[in-house]
Amino acid sequence: MTSCSEKFEVTAPYKDVTVVYGFLDIADTAHYIRIQKAFLDENKSAVSMAQSSDSNFFNNINVRVERYRAAGVNGVHAYVDSIHLRRVDMAQEGYTKQPGTFFTSPNYAYKFTDPLDPQYIYRLKIVHFNTGNVDSADAPVINNIPPTLQVPILTNSALNIAGMSFYSVIAKRYFDFDGTYQPLVGYSYNGESTPVRITQSFITFNWHDSDINTKAHTPRSYDMDAGYQPVDKNSFSYQLSNNSLHSAMALGMGAAPDNIVRLLDRSRITVYLSTTDYANYRNALLIQGNGLTGSEISPVYTNIKGKDVLGLFTSRASISGLVTIDKRTVDSLMVNPLLTSAKIRGTVYR
Repeated sequence: MTSCSEKFEVTAPYKDVTVVYGFLDIADTAHYIRIQKAFLDENKSAVSMAQSSDSNFFNNINVRVERYRAAGVNGVHAYVDSIHLRRVDMAQEGYTKQPGTFFTSPNYAYKFTDPLDPQYIYRLKIVHFNTGNVDSADAPVINNIPPTLQVPILTNSALNIAGMSFYSVIAKRYFDFDGTYQPLVGYSYNGESTPVRITQSFITFNWHDSDINTKAHTPRSYDMDAGYQPVDKNSFSYQLSNNSLHSAMALGMGAAPDNIVRLLDRSRITVYLSTTDYANYRNALLIQGNGLTGSEISPVYTNIKGKDVLGLFTSRASISGLVTIDKRTVDSLMVNPLLTSAKIRGTVYR
């Protein structure tokens, strides 16, 4: 502890560290799991290794997903069957990797196309033939079909027609919406009775730029991040201040160009749901911090079990729908000082 030496080994001898990333989504027709090496070699440049696909992918692994019944008995989930995943080049699947220091081709992931079933828990297993090591992680499936998932402003026609009301500029006035998730009867996953633990929502404001000379309409949009909310006793709720919605619209629309007026269209609300594993991952990042003041280089949370492996394998789902902005709110937005330069003149709907 008190000695001093100029010989400091900044990296250990090369070893394979497995990095796994995958989100299962019941709405997807194809499911991709990314499995790569984290390269570390004291005798080679990290920059040159980043440019070599051999330094980043495994050539001798087997990847499969096993299905177990989600309604477990005494915490035991019955095995159902196994699905083999095949390696594909994501570029040929239509997902081109962004250019940069890292290699761009090939861009491998592991794929299966079986429809997801909320009755099952999906266990990812990665067998390394060179070492005999097995990496694994479990993911539940979140159902996005009503009545399992209900967001009344999207699924209740009366509330949907009444629409969004956020006309008041007085402090502490809010636009509210909520939702519920009813899990499978007897559902059990890691001691929890539901696969859903956290939500994130977005409000997409839609409008048309209308040319007062040519009468041409150009659709525009802006996404407002409504933030995260926990799921408690199978329910969640959002409360957004009217002023925050006004500010988001002003930021997104900006000043109207010459000869352009704005006609509001219906807004879209999208709610994403995810698991305890994702909630823990996100909380770990918030506690750890990032950037120059972060306490760690790599995330401190992983749900992948095995030797020399880290990452996140879990699931998500979403529900989305269009919601009318009510007339009183539209009228107020047309005279709101924040939106004067946006030149809102009405709506494209009646």
